[in-house]
Amino acid sequence: MNRTEYLLVCLSEECAEIQQAVNKALRFGLDVGFPGSRTTNAEDIAREWVDAIGVMEMLEDDKIIKNIATQKAINKKKIKVGHYMDHSRKLGTLIDFYTTVK
Repeated sequence: MNRTEYLLVCLSEECAEIQQAVNKALRFGLDVGFPGSRTTNAEDIAREWVDAIGVMEMLEDDKIIKNIATQKAINKKKIKVGHYMDHSRKLGTLIDFYTTVK
């Protein structure tokens, strides 16, 4: 295994850890954590995100991956997600928070 492969494995692991933290938040809530843990699920998601960014920066530094995260690209993604959220609302598969919490 070379350095590039090693970093890609690390990135894959970090993405899996983000996924695991998100799933725990969905099951148990954002404001709680694993029993005995000093962090909340929201904090765990943020920490895993930072870990992934660190590996991404290493890949960028090595010229393996080019950073394309411009504000324009980020805004474009937000618009796209918003579009599909609206579609899900129309289909009845997404219920706004204020209608589910009493």
